[in-house]
Amino acid sequence: MHCRAFEPFKPALWVTIAIAIFTANLPESVAQESKESRFEVERRGADGGRPVVIIPGLGSPGAVWDAAAASIVDSHDLHIVTLAGFAGLSAVDPIAPYVELAVGALADYLDEEGLQDAVLVGHSIGGQIALQLAAARPDAVGRVLVVDSAPFYAALFDPTVTPEAAAQYGAALRMRMAGMPREQYLGFAHQGIALQSITESGQKQVMGYMEASDQAAVAQAMGEVAGSDFRPILAKVGARVTVLAAWSDGAPYSSDQLRAIYEGQYAGLADVDVRIIVDSRHFIMLDRPDAFADALGGMLTGDRERRD
Repeated sequence: MHCRAFEPFKPALWVTIAIAIFTANLPESVAQESKESRFEVERRGADGGRPVVIIPGLGSPGAVWDAAAASIVDSHDLHIVTLAGFAGLSAVDPIAPYVELAVGALADYLDEEGLQDAVLVGHSIGGQIALQLAAARPDAVGRVLVVDSAPFYAALFDPTVTPEAAAQYGAALRMRMAGMPREQYLGFAHQGIALQSITESGQKQVMGYMEASDQAAVAQAMGEVAGSDFRPILAKVGARVTVLAAWSDGAPYSSDQLRAIYEGQYAGLADVDVRIIVDSRHFIMLDRPDAFADALGGMLTGDRERRD
């Protein structure tokens, strides 16, 4: 495989990111059980407020959004998700395909709760789940905020990589991560923890999430993100999308170059605004909570004024 950015294997790769057919072939009882336990939701906020469904990234709990949620809880109906296998929530069989099963279960949740004009907020793999959810339920979703996530993750490291080469790499990554002894796996995660947050406290927080997560679920989810090209789904997303990308000193690109890369990744969207958040790494909501709250609040306020 000609993919220099992936060879030799780099520990920081999988921790940098935080992204139905299978279910249809399952016995009905198993499929139903999986749907009901694929995630849990903490609901808080204003009854009758605009619904905001918040989806965390790889290994993270809904609690990672606490500061951001506090900034809008008085005026919005919040549905804060934790995905199966992440941060202490039990994994669910079947684990694969992780993204597709999560999207299907969340789509059912939107239907069952009767949510309309919902705002989806997703970090890392949660961002790709949010975009696919917006494509699956276009009549229910009015706005999407994607936090530091790209639909073709592999191309961030090698712009020449093909979807086929990325798929091979993602499968190998999943098998390697899943097969590691637990201590080796956690040591592997810790080697790249500085890429997750710019602060020592943030790094400790993120590492705690990983220690509490199910190894097989994380391996499957990361393998899918690293090996998938989600860009084709963008043409089906009618909602307005804002993308926040993290940048800090020492990054391999300038902030302008990073913006251009992200704009290229999201070129398939009809309505997208890419914004760079400086002095932050992957967990923008931890590194720049004020800037994140401003971006979220500004998006919601501007969207309301535009509708009015």
